[in-house]
Amino acid sequence: MELNKIYCGDSRNMWQIDDKSIHLTCGSPPYAVNKGYESYIKSLDEHLQLLRDAYKEVVRVTVLGGKICVNMGDIAVGSNYNEGFPEELLIMPKLVDYLRTIDTYLYARIVWLKDSPWQNSSHVSFHKGIQHAEYRMLPAWESVFVFRKGKEARKDKSPANGRWVDKHEEWKKWVSGYWHIRSVQRNDFHEAMFPEELVYRVIKLYSFPGDIVLDNWMGSGTTAVVAKRLKRNYIGYELKQKYVDYANDRLSTTTKEMIEIPNEYKDKTVNKEFQEKILH
Repeated sequence: MELNKIYCGDSRNMWQIDDKSIHLTCGSPPYAVNKGYESYIKSLDEHLQLLRDAYKEVVRVTVLGGKICVNMGDIAVGSNYNEGFPEELLIMPKLVDYLRTIDTYLYARIVWLKDSPWQNSSHVSFHKGIQHAEYRMLPAWESVFVFRKGKEARKDKSPANGRWVDKHEEWKKWVSGYWHIRSVQRNDFHEAMFPEELVYRVIKLYSFPGDIVLDNWMGSGTTAVVAKRLKRNYIGYELKQKYVDYANDRLSTTTKEMIEIPNEYKDKTVNKEFQEKILH
């Protein structure tokens, strides 16, 4: 299995990746809301089958106790599928139920609060052509669903392997699961780029330095870039070669100076014991 590589291929068949080898998956699948790169999705049933097939493969390659993080809006706007009327269709509950049948369970949920949609979306316009009492909502948030393969933590790690987030500067700020992170303002290279800060927090919370991080919907390469910065290995899959090329260009500009040296967190009692050893 070759590390630190992005494959141009379909993540429903990741034959290049060994079974039980990936420690963390962080990706954002198609939302089925009629984006240009989603043109191959012709129906809601096709969309749900795509998710089931793709995440069945992710579960195969994930180590027991490994995490699978899915950034996705919880609904598809049904006007694409239901004769033009705007029914909101819940998507993630169906994926949650499916993953439970293959021993993978919803472990945590994160709310990503973005920008107010009235500033940049025609779906929530306010003008004289909108009939009163027909207002739609376009939530200014998305979710990150964190799944764990199996019912127990990883066996290759233990508390003795250290804690790799700072309690005060990171954990206390993130543990509410309510993250206010501005969305990417210019999606020049891909229609659905997600911010580096979102991926940064997920990788720091749910992987160890040196782990292998997969993005099965690599897009513009954000997950790979952040994994490299945090001294993790990465593997990615992307259907379109132009996005693979762009992601590799981003990776090539990630210099040594941009690499963050992992810093193990030690609480006061551990630090005190360490200092006493030095003094004596």
